[in-house]
Amino acid sequence: MIVATATDRNYVEITGVLLASIAANAGTDIDGVHIFGDGLSASDKDKLRASYGLPNIAFTDLTDADVAELSVLPSHRRLPRTAYARLLIPAKLSDYEGRLLYLDCDTLVVASLAPLRDLALEGHVLAAVADDLTADPAHHRARNALIGLPEGMRYFNSGVLLIDLPKWRERDVSGRVRAFRLSRDNLPTMDQDSLNGTFRGEWLPLEEKWNLHGSPHKKPGLDYWRKGGIIHFVGRYKPDYSDCDHPAHSIFLEYRARTPWASTPLKSQLQRYAAKYKHTARRFVSRLTGA
Repeated sequence: MIVATATDRNYVEITGVLLASIAANAGTDIDGVHIFGDGLSASDKDKLRASYGLPNIAFTDLTDADVAELSVLPSHRRLPRTAYARLLIPAKLSDYEGRLLYLDCDTLVVASLAPLRDLALEGHVLAAVADDLTADPAHHRARNALIGLPEGMRYFNSGVLLIDLPKWRERDVSGRVRAFRLSRDNLPTMDQDSLNGTFRGEWLPLEEKWNLHGSPHKKPGLDYWRKGGIIHFVGRYKPDYSDCDHPAHSIFLEYRARTPWASTPLKSQLQRYAAKYKHTARRFVSRLTGA
C-alpha cells in the first residue's frame, strides 16, 4: 500500500507534520509515501523529506498540462486545485498495482495503518468513512438532493480514501468524477460531492476512527481524538495557526516538534487574513488576464 497526498506551498507545514506522524506510527506498514506538489520549491521538498526521515518517499510535480486540466474544474479559496489532484494520482502511479491510501494533507496518522493495508475491500473500488453531516438527517437529505442522490443513500468524507488502483483505472473513475463535476453547479464541497455523485453509495464503509473529522466542539474530549487512527482537521482554522482551538491541536503540536518547523512560531490570524486577500487578488488578476 502506498500513501499519497497532494499539497502546495500554503500547506507545506501541515503536510510535513502529517509525514512525521506517518513515520512515527506507520512507516513500516506501507510501501512508501508519494507527495504530489503544486509549485513546491526545492527547500519545501527538503523540509518534507526531513519531516518524514525515511527513504521511501517520492515527489511528483504537477505539470503545466496537469494544472490546465485541474483549472477547468471549479475551485475557491478554501478549495485549492490540489483538492482535485487525487483524480490524477491513479494515472500518475501507473506502475503500481497495489492499493492507495489517499490522505488530505490536513490529517494526522496516529495509529498503525496495517489494518487498512490488510482490509478486504470486498470487490469495491473505494472504502471511506461516512461524513459527519450524515448524523443530521435533514442535512443529509438536503445534500443528497443537491447532488441527485436518493435521500437515504450513504455519503462519505473524501479526506481519507482507500482505493483499489487497478479497479479505479479500469472503471475510469477519474474521468467520471470530472464529468460529474462539470455537469453540476453550486456543489457545496465540490470535489467530495462529485465523488459521492459518481460512486452513488457503491463504496465500503470504514470505521469512524479512520477519519475523525466531526465538529471539534461537539466532540471536545482529547481521549476521543487520541483513540482514533487518522485525525482530520476539517474547517477554516487549520492547526498551523495560533488561534486554532481544535481539541486535537496538542496532538498536532507533538508531531510538529519532530519537523523543521518545531521552533517556528505558529501562523497568526493576521497572516491568515493576508493570505486570503493575496489569494483573492491573484484570482482577480488571473480572471482579467485570462491566465
